[in-house]
Amino acid sequence: MLGMVFALLSAFSFSLNVVTIRRGVAGASSSLGATITVLLGVPMFLVAALVTGQLFDFGELPITAFFLLALAGIIHFGIGRWCNYRAIAAIGAIRVGPIRALTLPYTLLIALLFLDEQVTLVMGVGIGLILIGPAMVHQRSTPKPVTATVASTPSVNLNAAPRRRSLPAFAPKQGEGYFFGLMGALAHGTTPIIIRYALQDSGLGILGGFIAYATAGFALALLLLLPGRLTELRQLDRSSVGYFISGGTTSFMAQMFRFLALAIAPVSVVTPLQRTASVFSLFLSFIFNRSLETFTVRIVAGVSISIAGTGLLLVGRA
Repeated sequence: MLGMVFALLSAFSFSLNVVTIRRGVAGASSSLGATITVLLGVPMFLVAALVTGQLFDFGELPITAFFLLALAGIIHFGIGRWCNYRAIAAIGAIRVGPIRALTLPYTLLIALLFLDEQVTLVMGVGIGLILIGPAMVHQRSTPKPVTATVASTPSVNLNAAPRRRSLPAFAPKQGEGYFFGLMGALAHGTTPIIIRYALQDSGLGILGGFIAYATAGFALALLLLLPGRLTELRQLDRSSVGYFISGGTTSFMAQMFRFLALAIAPVSVVTPLQRTASVFSLFLSFIFNRSLETFTVRIVAGVSISIAGTGLLLVGRA
């Protein structure tokens, strides 16, 4: 039961993260967003490991667990998070939700092939609904972007009324969004099994999260040494930095609860419950990011269908 509670808390935290990051990537690159949020998570996990005392339990994990957690960190927080942020920037958080739901049947497929898991008829129907979801949110023709007017500073007459200039509003980039959404789904669908295998029933979820975050943070920090990366980082506007800081905090909360759940509960229980994040994201995006998302009957139906498929998978697994 506690593992299910942690999984739901992780899902809600992740929905907060998606809503926040959606605003951040509207004015900055996805790669910088992934770098900032991961680097912020390292000291947060360090403090959590200190407070819980798990930082002194390194000897409880075998050497192979360290390698597996490091691998999971690079795949999930480095590659997967960047792909997810880029997909959100391209097609919006609402459209990405059903695509991310594909992580569930993918994870179960791995479990079926390598862990001798069984798929029931109910689970098969659930997988089918999850596969229908992304097809529902796909829009064959991209709508013309709606323009918004903003005030610009007058260049000559300071007493004159500010001029207005037009900026294109959000216009989904379907190909880019679907490609990186699928890549993110593959990355995020692989790591739960790696983490679960590394941690088993050790209960050391915080320590595992710190190892994974620290490895990914080190790798991303090295990428900052590439030409132009530090300059791009310094040129970020304050609003984007603020959104990425908020995103880093909510991401830390989501991952902390996720690792805690995977340390005491099976992947087949934790992963479906985490997909409830699509429900939270739908409502939070409508409240806070209405101008940055597209809300149509087709999209809401696609999200609902993928959520229903997740529910059937969970019921079929019970």
